[in-house]
Amino acid sequence: MTIFCYATVHIFEAIISYIFFSNKFTPKLNNNAMFLCFFSSSLVQFIINLVSDNDFTNLIGFIACNILLCIFCFNTNIFQSIYAAILLTSIMFITEMCVLFLAMIIFKIDFSNIESNSMIFVLVSGSSKLLFFFVAYFVSKLSIKENKENLKLNKTNMLFFLPMASILIMGGMSYIALKYEFDEYAYILFVVGTILLMYSNIVVFLVHESVLQTQAENTSLKLQKQKSEIDTEYYSILQNQYENSNILIHDIKRHLLSIKELSNEKDFEGINKYIDNLYENYQIKYLRIYSDNKLINAIINRYMNTCKDKTIDFYCDIRDIDFSFMSDNDITSLLDNLLENAIEATQNANDKKIELTVKPINTNYIVINAWNYCSSAPNLKDGKLQTTKSNKFTHGYGIKSIERIAKQYNGNVSHSFNPDEMKFTLSVVLKIKEKN
Repeated sequence: MTIFCYATVHIFEAIISYIFFSNKFTPKLNNNAMFLCFFSSSLVQFIINLVSDNDFTNLIGFIACNILLCIFCFNTNIFQSIYAAILLTSIMFITEMCVLFLAMIIFKIDFSNIESNSMIFVLVSGSSKLLFFFVAYFVSKLSIKENKENLKLNKTNMLFFLPMASILIMGGMSYIALKYEFDEYAYILFVVGTILLMYSNIVVFLVHESVLQTQAENTSLKLQKQKSEIDTEYYSILQNQYENSNILIHDIKRHLLSIKELSNEKDFEGINKYIDNLYENYQIKYLRIYSDNKLINAIINRYMNTCKDKTIDFYCDIRDIDFSFMSDNDITSLLDNLLENAIEATQNANDKKIELTVKPINTNYIVINAWNYCSSAPNLKDGKLQTTKSNKFTHGYGIKSIERIAKQYNGNVSHSFNPDEMKFTLSVVLKIKEKN
């Protein structure tokens, strides 16, 4: 009976863990693989429980299994995985101890004698896991979806220590309850303490989530600002073109007569100077068309002008591709980061040149290649690109943003470097999403 109860408890805990992590993180495995991982986790914990009578060992096993589940089954980093596993463990431990202390008050039974009474043991186990489920579900529904990129270093990460402290506190309380006998008033204080501790953990969790939400909103606002600036510049160029074209058309007869007189005198040098002055006076700027997408045209023209100011040769080739499967924010972020990084790397190179190409791969994928010459080899760590700037906390998110977008569109990011030519290439593959 006890073994069956333990097996049921571990399966139920695995279900709770799945619900909690699924609400908090984006899965990276299919349903079958996910089921296999969580079932294996519950089996491992069940075996640990059978082999070891030490509650501390069982607790460590629960934490370790959940950390591994987060890492292998969801898009998280190590810190997020540890934080989520510790938080879930603290919820489980607190709810379990709360029910245990209540059972000791109601049934007038000692801590050590609960397991020996089958009926009370089943009742306590079932009640504690139901409470664990409701609290964990409530907390997970209040959270925002996290990924590897939306957790930046901030002061709220110190809040990680409260769930850890809660586990230690509850462990101390259970040890005291097991070692010494108390009257029911002491256990009432224990229950009140566990409830307050649970409340504190939930408040801390909400603070942490609020910070993440603020970060996400700030990023979105930044992208919207970039898009707005690009749109403004785009229409400003169009308006300037329109006005200068009207002026030129109005004066075209006079200019043609002047050029004709210079031609009659065979003053070809004078004709060239006159045309050059005409070009400068009217500030004729050409807004080149690279794509049917006006946003892409605006972005490319913007960086084309930047490259011209920095004496960088810029070549762009975008084939007939429908970019409607991408959001404006993603287009802006992707091209901005690609070209900004390329310009930054090229401006100190001996040969200043950037080339951007966008081509289809069959009908399902597109590949975006951006290559540039650079003055030094890229900074790599474990094969991953790193920022060369001194402040690692405020820089280096450009490549992470590119990787995030690639993953969002079921693609990937790769890079190569030719040390002989000092040529760096960054390739982004994106899957064309079908329209709903």
